[in-house]
Amino acid sequence: MMMMFKKTPPGAAIEAVMQTNKPLAVALTALTLMAAGCGPIEPEPWTDDQNTFGPLQVGEELVYYDEVRDELVMVEPTRDALWGELKVERMETMRQVSVIEALGDDESIYVLGGGATPELRLHNIVEGGTRTIALNSPYDRADIDPHGEFMVLRHSGSQNTDEARNLNEVAVIDLREGADESAEVLTLFSRARDVVFAPPFELDGQEYRLALGLATSEITLMDLDAERPADKLRAIPLTVSQADTPRTPVQVEVVVEEDPQAPGTVSIFVLTDVGSDITQIVLQPAARAESNRRLDIAINQLYAGARPVSFEVMDLEEVGRRIFAIDGAQPRFTMVDVLSGESDTYALPLGRAATELVRFEAPTEDGQGTEARLMAYSANDTLVAMIRPELITLSSETPTVGKSVEAIRLQSAPRRVWVDETEDLQRVLVAHNSGFSLINLNTSRASYIAGAGVISGVVLHDGEAFGVYENAAGVARLEIESGRTSSARLDLAARSVALIASQDLLVIDHGGAGGTLTLIPTNDLQTARARSFFEVTRQNVLSR
Repeated sequence: MMMMFKKTPPGAAIEAVMQTNKPLAVALTALTLMAAGCGPIEPEPWTDDQNTFGPLQVGEELVYYDEVRDELVMVEPTRDALWGELKVERMETMRQVSVIEALGDDESIYVLGGGATPELRLHNIVEGGTRTIALNSPYDRADIDPHGEFMVLRHSGSQNTDEARNLNEVAVIDLREGADESAEVLTLFSRARDVVFAPPFELDGQEYRLALGLATSEITLMDLDAERPADKLRAIPLTVSQADTPRTPVQVEVVVEEDPQAPGTVSIFVLTDVGSDITQIVLQPAARAESNRRLDIAINQLYAGARPVSFEVMDLEEVGRRIFAIDGAQPRFTMVDVLSGESDTYALPLGRAATELVRFEAPTEDGQGTEARLMAYSANDTLVAMIRPELITLSSETPTVGKSVEAIRLQSAPRRVWVDETEDLQRVLVAHNSGFSLINLNTSRASYIAGAGVISGVVLHDGEAFGVYENAAGVARLEIESGRTSSARLDLAARSVALIASQDLLVIDHGGAGGTLTLIPTNDLQTARARSFFEVTRQNVLSR
């Protein structure tokens, strides 16, 4: 199992985007495309002109925050609402909210705030009920364990008051059933600018849950289940000495899947913004019985090209674990054998250096299985490169037969890329500033589909893509396999779109202070079947 810095939830479509800034809150669920800075449903920016925030998608419900009433407003879109009432419920929350976001379990929302008495509230909007945890400090950032077992709260560094804050301090929340109703406060060696959770793993019969605090030139390893103080926090330097150029981690991947060439170990791979190496941090059970620590830590430096900017770790049959890293200065990539450290660099058939690397599983040519593929591209180049990792060999190995890297020319530069791994399709969907391209992996050719403008949101469902355009009143459907399109006009311009998969229903968000939504079925996409609801956060919902 591999975990990247930002990773798509299991069962969701893969989306790659150009920007990486986090909005105040974004729903991260298996029913939506995960992307930093954008998504199918993106909350309306919180401004002084309005008193509601949202919507956030939580499972198959949408949630708003009503600042006037200090309430969460839960909207449950169903097909019954196409001719009946929209189900809306309300739940009380705290005052002076600073952060509100989906917890990632398809059931819960967490709220940070409380002003002079800071606290965290975990609201279960499906079963009801609230868990309240008092905090020692007004934290304004939260990192969520993708497996739903932990949260780490921290400070952003933005001081809005005269209160002194220890920016190295974090609060760990155990979300597991039966856990303490309190936060464990830890003081890290350096201020964490991000936190990454390792998936659960087991070494030598012991279970582990780890979190990594990413700081300049250093990583703090937090052993979340450790009982001894020596195990709680471990500092892992990313530089040899303080005289070295400071390094900031830009990508972290934790691989807990056993490597047959290095059994009994777990590896953490770290790419920084400086240098040509990827740092491998190897964890294994303490070798000495008298050791007061659970884990031994070893560090290796792996040369990954002149200027690596993104990478993937892959376990390939017969050859073992390999790293594929794209270069930020030239159109090329480097493959590294993790065990030996041997590496070779290869040219990419692109006009510019690649900035994005997308990994996905594609059906094999005989349709009997899947194989890993990599797509390298730049937002400023009409060429994209498809890489077949199993056909790439080091100079010391016997070359394989077949096209290992192919170039595909698009109508214009890619803006976003989607791959629906839930369908056995030989297609990759690419959005441009205007229109789409469908890449056929069998023929290595792309077909262009004209669009009405700039895409603001896309969801994938049953082999089809549904999208809305910025400032356009309509929703478009694209059959990914055939390329056929259809659309439906709406009364209002769309902001974003969400999918309620079990209902075969799209929810179009139009924004607005009180919240305006349009519901339309995916299997009957026509204007006459759409129904709009206005002021959904108010006591009485209007519809048309």
